[in-house]
Amino acid sequence: MQIIDCAKDSGLECFRGIALAGETAAEAVAAEHRISVFLNERLAMRLTCTPQHLDELVIGRLRTEGLIRRAEDVRQLYICEQGLRARVTLEPDAAERLTEPEAETVGTCCTDNRTLLSGAEEPVPVTPVPWKAAWLRHAAEGMRREQQLYEATHAVHACCLFREDRILCCREDIGRHNALDKAIGWALIAEEDLTRCMLFTTGRLPTDMVSKAIRAGVPLLVSKTFPTDLGVELARKAHLTLVTLRPDGRIIVWSGEE
Repeated sequence: MQIIDCAKDSGLECFRGIALAGETAAEAVAAEHRISVFLNERLAMRLTCTPQHLDELVIGRLRTEGLIRRAEDVRQLYICEQGLRARVTLEPDAAERLTEPEAETVGTCCTDNRTLLSGAEEPVPVTPVPWKAAWLRHAAEGMRREQQLYEATHAVHACCLFREDRILCCREDIGRHNALDKAIGWALIAEEDLTRCMLFTTGRLPTDMVSKAIRAGVPLLVSKTFPTDLGVELARKAHLTLVTLRPDGRIIVWSGEE
């Protein structure tokens, strides 16, 4: 996979200062950015995001939406200097799997994301892995230390990738879906084995978030907040361990009691 990210060094800001009403003082606010993703010259999705790690966002989103099955399905990813367009060239067999849905897909994300192409892949069961409660509490502490954009703006979600209690990657974005996709994209580019990893997110867990973890092959998904009823149902069906870590340290296991 060849990645040509012309936006990486173009100075796109993730936050900027906005003067308060009637005052000269300014507060940092998160930057809102839009990018259109084309697959083999076909518009596949429009994403509203924070303008950092755009290559990881695109690769991760392709995987978690089932548009690719592995990083090798992507021959080339090109992102323009302004970060407004991403052009993905797929390998022929991956391109043949693309279909056009009856309507645009709008997820439960808090940003204006739209998906215009579909993949043939449906989530398949994952293989559970052993875990310890101490890993989750250590992961929560590690994630807090990594949330620099949140500390500056108080307006973004985070998703961190762990192996046991060791942090591998932490990504932030105005959308919880995007933050998860960036973490998955990092792993695909770095050739990290996701089947041995844990995802820890700050966002709620409805079915579309749960299905992202399942598609990526991640066996353990943890959040600071609760899932939905259908999110729990999907997690149990796919053998995904689904856990909430409450602020008081209480651990709630929704799926994967074993």
